[in-house]
Amino acid sequence: MKKILIPTDFTVESLQLVEYAILNFPNTKLEIILIAGYKLPDTRWEVTHFKAKEQFRKQLSNEFIAYERRLILEHENHIEAISFELFTGINSYSFQNFLKQLDVEDAVVPKGAFSHSPNHKWFDTTKYLKKCVNNVVEVSLDVTDEEPQRKFSLVSLFNS
Repeated sequence: MKKILIPTDFTVESLQLVEYAILNFPNTKLEIILIAGYKLPDTRWEVTHFKAKEQFRKQLSNEFIAYERRLILEHENHIEAISFELFTGINSYSFQNFLKQLDVEDAVVPKGAFSHSPNHKWFDTTKYLKKCVNNVVEVSLDVTDEEPQRKFSLVSLFNS
């Protein structure tokens, strides 16, 4: 079995990377670890009441959960498990320690960066993965725009 790190921004498009991992390691059972970066809270009270699972739960949409389940069912011969890990460090040294704890040497990442959550607490871990992981596979993602592009006008400024 091989552990694979995959960055996520909790969109269905980020789950495409799981399928790329299966294609890149065809005869191997995979343990997929979806990783996201999160800036820890500023106050002592928030830190003591911080729960990583709760932060993940808030980010997961019904569409994301349904797609993840479909992936597991379709590729049950290739996927041992899919789990989430939260990276709360601030530099590549802390990321290297994080990797040692996970005991992972492979990653599948997008060629560009994710357009992460509008919440400033979440950040993209792709740059850390590219810098610190030994075996990195970079792939292009098919990203679809959910919202149509708006032209700027006075009317759109007052309606938003």
